[in-house]
Amino acid sequence: MKIRLIDGSVYDVTRAEVTNGRLEIDFQNISSEEIQKIFSIPALLTNIDLLTDDDRVTGSIPGYIVYSGVMLLGDTKTLLLNTESNVTAERLANAEANATLANAVAEVAKTMSVEMAKQMTDLQIAMCELYEGMEV
Repeated sequence: MKIRLIDGSVYDVTRAEVTNGRLEIDFQNISSEEIQKIFSIPALLTNIDLLTDDDRVTGSIPGYIVYSGVMLLGDTKTLLLNTESNVTAERLANAEANATLANAVAEVAKTMSVEMAKQMTDLQIAMCELYEGMEV
């Protein structure tokens, strides 16, 4: 099982469920410090996608943007997230999430436009070579 945050980052998890009004996510291969660093940014948490091992979306969990800590049990680290009761803070997190998502989309568009420009140049060169071969 995997989860994907709003910025597109994907993490392997062993469990993700809402229990007693809070979201609990179990990790095996990430340190508690890394979990705290990643999940302390509310904008990344506005919508958490649940993925299968082959990256198919099976569901999504919106609104759990408040980092509440990590519980340790053996090698399992359980992330605790809660919902925000402050509407203003939730709106700010949503605005920041939209900006993060827009930035990610812009990066993809930039990459695609560079590829498109390269393909156009290659096409123009091929056309020139074709005309030269035809001695037009």
